[in-house]
Amino acid sequence: MRLLLLPLLAIALPTLADVRIDALTAKRSDWETYRFPLLVGDSPAIARINTFLHARELQALPGRFAISPFEKVQPKEREIWGVNNLDYRVLGQGPGFLSLAIDGEYTGAYTSQGTRSYNFDLASGRPIGLPQLLNPEGLLRLQGELQAQRVKRLEDFLKAMPPSNPADYDKLSDDEQWLEGQRAMYTECLNSRREASLDYDRLQLGTDNLTVIGDTCANHASRALDDLGEFSNSVSYASLSADLSPYGRCLLLEKRSDCALPANSTAQGVYRGTLGRYPITLVIEQPYADHSLSASYFYDKHATQIELGGEFQQDHLTLHENGEPPARFELEFQTDGSLTGTWQQGNKPELAVKLTP
Repeated sequence: MRLLLLPLLAIALPTLADVRIDALTAKRSDWETYRFPLLVGDSPAIARINTFLHARELQALPGRFAISPFEKVQPKEREIWGVNNLDYRVLGQGPGFLSLAIDGEYTGAYTSQGTRSYNFDLASGRPIGLPQLLNPEGLLRLQGELQAQRVKRLEDFLKAMPPSNPADYDKLSDDEQWLEGQRAMYTECLNSRREASLDYDRLQLGTDNLTVIGDTCANHASRALDDLGEFSNSVSYASLSADLSPYGRCLLLEKRSDCALPANSTAQGVYRGTLGRYPITLVIEQPYADHSLSASYFYDKHATQIELGGEFQQDHLTLHENGEPPARFELEFQTDGSLTGTWQQGNKPELAVKLTP
């Protein structure tokens, strides 16, 4: 395993000064290779980051595997369906944050490649995103600015295309059909991007700027038509000065390690506690703008991932399993960021749930 030292600045908190990344690696064939970050350190924040990444990408808890850290996601013997390879990149780092990208290839109905970006507050180990870094007005301003840039990029591309051929589609040459298909794809994309939010975009934090990456206009079937690719926009922290939240200003402009992420600023993250008398780990992976969310939990004794769907409204979370009969969490956020509530399966008695971030 290869160690990569992250040189945090001297003003970093003592518990974070020795943060390193130990690359977990495995190789099944020349084209099935795996490399995954494991942060090394004894702080609770480092443990939370590792747990979040393992649950999200490896469907497991750190260190809880029989043969390989990748055994839950890689293809089974003599099969191709699953994660075929993984790698990671350190995108940016500061005294108070770490930004990572996980690149992977997955085979299901077809093989596809993708990247997920993760940004963590190093003091708490909690994920952070634009809603934590920007004030509400600043988030709306940035969204409007990026919408305009992306719309202009699409409009300029469409204007530069050859004029549309009004002939019957079947009478067009292969090249003409290709152009008409591309025109239709980008025209539809242009209409949807005019009002698109940044909720599903990837965020990457660098030394002096942040980058917001929107998805391509093409689905898998039309990928060959796509000349534009992803929509990537970088903005300097200095230009966002008036748009940053107090936390974002502390983290990105003042570059401090003691920035206080408000306890209830995001539901996303790792929670540990009890379900009845059983120790569990709950990972809220991704809340969405429509109030849905994805999550999973583990009974710590068995470390088997149980996937959850759910909804959140203000300080209330409802999470549900897919089993039969389905089990259900009803949880309330407390002022300190903890979760309390109940878990119930079918008509069985309710069990108390107490979880802390």
